[in-house]
Amino acid sequence: MSLAPDTARRVDALVTGAQAIGRAPSLLVGVVRDGALTHLAGAGEHPRPDADRQYRLGSITKTMTAVLVLAHRDAGRLALDDPLDRYLPGTPLAPRTLRQLLGHASGLQREPDGPWWERSAGGDLATLLAGLTPEKVALAPHAAYHYSNLAYGLLGGVLERVTGTPWWTLLTRHVLDPLGLTRTTYQASEPYARGYVVHPWHDTLREEPRTDTGAMAPAGQLWSTATDLARWAAFLADPDPAVLAPE
Repeated sequence: MSLAPDTARRVDALVTGAQAIGRAPSLLVGVVRDGALTHLAGAGEHPRPDADRQYRLGSITKTMTAVLVLAHRDAGRLALDDPLDRYLPGTPLAPRTLRQLLGHASGLQREPDGPWWERSAGGDLATLLAGLTPEKVALAPHAAYHYSNLAYGLLGGVLERVTGTPWWTLLTRHVLDPLGLTRTTYQASEPYARGYVVHPWHDTLREEPRTDTGAMAPAGQLWSTATDLARWAAFLADPDPAVLAPE
């Protein structure tokens, strides 16, 4: 079902305004209704947005990691109230649970050690775990909502340890392939939108690096399109768990 003309015009105006105020080089918004992509609103010219152009998903990646954890929960391979160190022995974070990590309620700090991980090449799981010290705890569990990218890197590590399979392989096998998300990829695949930093004073653009974030990939690595994300949103709104069931 398509949007009413007045609603479509309002969505278009909101997107145009947000792109201008935020000075985003390129912005694309899709509206999903009754399980289908019914409207696209784009603004900006660097590049001109369209439904098949990839953008880096950033933390939308976490929604797929979370669903992958839940699929393995449903298959009996893990339990949400299990402590993290059951799967990653030696981590100094007991008694924090997988449920707490999923919900940003573990009190774990926001970022891993090292330079800005989204702009730097990432290390492997062993390197991530080596930097996991008691100082990474900011709060007691459930003391407050405390967003943590690090938590989702660790959840990817749990999936790898439980299955013996890397996170990206699991995601492709159990989420992307079953749902037909063929334009959702680990690295950018043309056509895609380059990431830019906009200079605060003279509006010049500086292209950002497209890194492999390694063990932190489950927190924000993926690239995708409006078409694929519409299919993903439709699945989340009306999921069929059998579609993603691990073997």
